[in-house]
Amino acid sequence: MKATIAVLTLVSVAASFYYFIAGLTGPENMVVYRRANVPVWGVRAWAVLLGVSGVLLLFPPTFRPATVLMVMNSLFTITCFVLAKDWRGGLVEGLFLQIPVFLFLVGRPIFFRG
Repeated sequence: MKATIAVLTLVSVAASFYYFIAGLTGPENMVVYRRANVPVWGVRAWAVLLGVSGVLLLFPPTFRPATVLMVMNSLFTITCFVLAKDWRGGLVEGLFLQIPVFLFLVGRPIFFRG
């Protein structure tokens, strides 16, 4: 269980940082948000929120709020996929939504416990 939680946490942090950088440096390349008519400043705000949730995920006291932010980000992305009528993308993002939900239910990572 420890290894699973550690891997899912690291995957979530890596994905958060990847989309944080992608959203800030090239928001016009984030196709699903452009199709959903999200303005450039909205994509950048989303990217900052996602980056903040990735950083907060690393610290035990802010682990649960970080997972809540990640769930909100996933729901926002699923909404954009639905608005863009990209059902496959929305389904895939719905599957990825299970990672922060699982991490929220676990609480904080076992490897942080003393």
